[in-house]
Amino acid sequence: MARALLKLQESDDLHAPTSAAFFQTLSQVYEDCAWKRLVGLIDIRDYSSKEALEKLRLDGFPEDVRKAAVERAKGCYLIDDMRYGEFFIRGKINSGWGRERIQRELEARGIQPQSIPGWPDEFFSDEADYERAYAIASRKHLTGKNDFQKLMRLLASKGYPASLAYRVVHDVLDGD
Repeated sequence: MARALLKLQESDDLHAPTSAAFFQTLSQVYEDCAWKRLVGLIDIRDYSSKEALEKLRLDGFPEDVRKAAVERAKGCYLIDDMRYGEFFIRGKINSGWGRERIQRELEARGIQPQSIPGWPDEFFSDEADYERAYAIASRKHLTGKNDFQKLMRLLASKGYPASLAYRVVHDVLDGD
């Protein structure tokens, strides 16, 4: 922001601080800087609308400028909450996360999982959930002390339902 204002001042395009043209120029500089910042962020990784607004807020941009930049990015399809949600779900499933944790994290990012086409049937099945949970639990080093509790906490922290975790833990412990 400061660099942009200095550049305007050096080019004599910056009007007296009391004129209406000055405030118009200042507003345009804010919008340009917010847009450049947002595009720079999106170049690194995808963001949900809520995350992008928060990033711009932390950078000190006014609310109207933040909203305008995010709406512009949505219009250009640089930000798409449905696309972001789908990729987020698939990535977290591959990381071993369960349905409940993914749902909580999506909601924290401002996306309602029910609004994503195919949620949850397209992403989850009982057999696949069981296999992922079993793989996670069977990799855990067990000492013989409080193994049941350790495995239940592990699966719960990954977002697996208690009923599934209970079944998996019994199968892992019976297999040992």
